[in-house]
Parts: sequence; C-alpha cells; structure tokens
Amino acid sequence: MKKLSILISVFVLFGLFGAAFASATTVAVDLGHGENEKYLAEDVLEYGTNKTLAHGIVKTITNVQWGYFGDPLAADILGITHLGEKITSDALANVDMLILGQPTSPFQPDEIQAIVNWFNQGGKVLWIAGDSDYGSSGVNAIDIVNSVLEQLGSELRLDQCQIQDPVSNAGQPYRVIGLVQPDDETPDKEMITNGFKYGGKVLYHGPGVVAWVNENGEWQPLIDGNVPENVYRIVKTSPDAQISEANEPPANAYMAGDTGVFTFLAAKIIKFDNGKQSVLIVSAESPYGDYEPTWSPKYYGIDLDGPTFVTNMINWALKQVSKETITVTVTETITKTETKTETVTETKTETTTETVQGGICGPAALIGLALIPLLLKRKK
Repeated sequence: MKKLSILISVFVLFGLFGAAFASATTVAVDLGHGENEKYLAEDVLEYGTNKTLAHGIVKTITNVQWGYFGDPLAADILGITHLGEKITSDALANVDMLILGQPTSPFQPDEIQAIVNWFNQGGKVLWIAGDSDYGSSGVNAIDIVNSVLEQLGSELRLDQCQIQDPVSNAGQPYRVIGLVQPDDETPDKEMITNGFKYGGKVLYHGPGVVAWVNENGEWQPLIDGNVPENVYRIVKTSPDAQISEANEPPANAYMAGDTGVFTFLAAKIIKFDNGKQSVLIVSAESPYGDYEPTWSPKYYGIDLDGPTFVTNMINWALKQVSKETITVTVTETITKTETKTETVTETKTETTTETVQGGICGPAALIGLALIPLLLKRKK
C-alpha cells in the first residue's frame, strides 16, 4: 500500500493585494528645498514661436496621483495636492514615490529620518537628483544629495565635478545630450526604452556624474566593470565625454581630463526582509525644475525623448516596487507499508523563493504553479 500526503505551506509576504483593493499610486515632488517647478504643470513651448512641444509632467503622466511639498500657495498653480510645507512621516504615509529634484537648501534631520523610515518600509521609490559643481548652488546640491544618500545607507553618490561632451551636445559641450542605454542586466529594461523616437537622447544640461563608495569608504567611478550589485546604469554619456572641475572641493572618484562613458542616472533595487523591495534612483540632473530639466523635448534644435523617458522611468520604478518576494515551502511525506509490522516513511522538503509582480492574482497564480508539478508527480 502507498499513501501520499502533501503539505504545502505558502508564506505570502504581500502588503497589498492588488490594485483593485489599493489606493491610487501617489507620486510626490519636493519644492520645499530650493527646487523650482519648471515643467511640472506648465507646457513646454518652443523658443520664439510659443508652439507647444509637450505638456507638463502632471498633465502627461496621468496614471498616478500627484502631490508636492513646499509653499501651499503653489497648489493653485500646480493643480496638485499640497502634502505639507516640510517632509514628515505622516505626510509620506500614502506616498509611493518621492522625487527630490535638485535641492539647494538642506533637509532637516527629522525630514531625512522620515524619508529613511518611509523608504525602508519597502515598496517605495526615491528619485533624488543633483547637479554639477558649477556655481555655489551646484556644490551645495551635490552635498545635500550625498547627505541623504549616506543616511539611507546607499553606496551611490554624486561627485563634485561636471561632464562636458564635445560631440553629443545641443550646440555647446555643457549642453550634454545623454543616451538612455540601460545595462543589459536591468530588469524589464524594455520598459525604459519603449516608445523612443529619437534614439533615447535626453538633455543633461550642465550635468554632474554618478559615483559610488565601497565598504571601506573609498570613492569609485561608476563605469564598465566597476558596478555594485543590484545597481543598474540607465543614462550614460557618449564615449567622448570629459570630466572637468568648476569649483572646489575636488572630485573624489574622477579626475579632470578623464574621458570615456560616464553615468548620468543609476538605479538600485533594494530588497528587504519583509519580501518587499524599494528602488533608489540617483541622477546628475533633475527631471523637473532646474535651468532646463530632463523633461525637455527639444533644445537648440535637437529633438529629444525627454518626456517619454521620464514617463517610462517613473512607470518602470513603480513596477519594480510592485514586485514582492514570496517563499513557497513544499513538504512531501511518503509513507510506505512494507509489512504488517514495519513502516518506512520518507519526507522531502523543498523551499523556493521567487520575486513576482504584485496584484491579487500573484499569490493564487504561484500556488497554482506550485501544485502543478506535485499533481503530475502524484499521477505517476
């Protein structure tokens, strides 16, 4: 006689069970630390003609709800929800993605702690953008960005220098045209490049550069062959790009005169013990605000994929944080009776961990997949 008993224990670490039961995704932008609102609400007009080249960010990306931190009087102009004059834990409670677009005045310690606590819950996106070391505001922006990154425990940094490109530019080497070329290992990288009309060209006007710091505190260039685990380079320079210095202090990972392919934007996917994951995006130029942000669809006669890229980047990051790790433990106990007095029992246990897309179908689908091979085996 052969008796087969199957015990399936499924530990599903889901905070939300599908979009149908969750509140709408909320993206918040910061305007409370010296950032400006350029292209958030206003349309992009062609210089000299007033022809509309693109709508603003909040009018274009309509699959999310928008909010902002900063002056409450700006709510009427922006047409989005005012979340508070400063960043707090309560204000972040229902925020899924926070964009700090080139801050030039420092965050208060309690604001940084609120951001850290919020991000470490998992399921969150933080996009923090800086600048080059051109002018005192650029130096300050880099320091402010790095202070937040350090408190987050991230190895990613912005270096105190700038990039110029004598070849890939909009008429001047400092008007750099970056190239959206995600590393091959980037998950769902086709989402980032989808819909480009101009080869993934995006504006990085007077940009800085992304670097990183190893476990010994040593600064490292973020270049081919020197990329930390789970970090993905998304926007890069052409091979003709050059490092230059505008102001003190000196750069840490790069030297003036260095040439090659450098990183404008990188993302890191961070997995937590609760099964959730967050995404940290660090860029050397802001998607909104600034003198001329990455959203720009055309600059000095060069057609750009700025609006498409920023839209794709936001949707890509939100998809990554909707994925959660679930652990399936399958225990199979086989009891065989050889004689009336002797019983032999064999137990096999297998545990697998998978990262899957969130949603109400996620757990049910995984359970179904787990059952299929067991049922097939039972038939045999």
